[in-house]
Amino acid sequence: MRGLKPVFIMVLMLTAVLSSGCLTEGPEEKGYTYYDPLGGKVILEGEPERIVTLSPALTETVFALGLGSRVVATDNVSNYPEEAIHLPKVFSYTGLSAEALIMTDPDLVLMDRTLDISEEAYNAIKDLGIPVYRIYPRSMDDVLEALTGIGNITGAETNAAHMVDDIRSRMDAITLSLQDVDMDDRPEVLLVTYYDGLSDPWVSTASTMAGGLIRSAGGINMISDDTGIVVQVPVETIIDGDPDMIICTQSTVWPTSTRSTIMSDDRWKDITAVKEERVFDVNGDLVDRTGPRLIDGMEEIHALVLDLIEERS
Repeated sequence: MRGLKPVFIMVLMLTAVLSSGCLTEGPEEKGYTYYDPLGGKVILEGEPERIVTLSPALTETVFALGLGSRVVATDNVSNYPEEAIHLPKVFSYTGLSAEALIMTDPDLVLMDRTLDISEEAYNAIKDLGIPVYRIYPRSMDDVLEALTGIGNITGAETNAAHMVDDIRSRMDAITLSLQDVDMDDRPEVLLVTYYDGLSDPWVSTASTMAGGLIRSAGGINMISDDTGIVVQVPVETIIDGDPDMIICTQSTVWPTSTRSTIMSDDRWKDITAVKEERVFDVNGDLVDRTGPRLIDGMEEIHALVLDLIEERS
């Protein structure tokens, strides 16, 4: 190493640091600089010891990384793991409580832009001078990128790498099991997030995170809308589409009677999925939350899809 020129040594050091997602202390900025998936700059003095998570998926992620003891507050929907239930709540569908956030004295806030499209909460936190790291996952690759980034910024790189490797391995196993299944043999699936029989059902389109799991799990999402959001679809559209399977996501926070409503609604009785009793409840927390348990949801849907494919083969 003694024979290397100083400039070359600096290049090697910089390359190593960039690959881990941060820049070490420099002459212009004191501390460590990270960039989140949206390009936001986050400067920390060291590993964060007081973390606030503003989405259930982020709460689950930090706990899964083994850093649950550092979480000092969450959003009001975070209910997993059980320890998260009793933490102070500083964020809800009505917005951010800046006063409550300040009281927790955080050195890092993690948030998902999906729950803050207006960026009102993000700007408020930035104005308070609190470092905030955002994610905005739209696919499984985005979820894995977020896991890696959060691992880097919290000092849990090794745990994050193991988690990502495990998820990729399980995704590969699903892909392998489908390699000989033609697209024509894959069932059409409708993913219903809410239906009360009084208004049109809310469904996850193929371009949503949850809707995309249908494709990854081996099915075809019946609603191919590319808006990337959950939409209401007329029951008549579903009757015409005649899905082979209907999956109802059941949140642990807001449980619904979607499945029983569908099964008892005369308008649905001639739909193939209903006639064949292929209307299933799945844990929505495993499908809607873009955290480490998303792979569990994918595997659950894959098992249902594979059963139908094998039954019809």
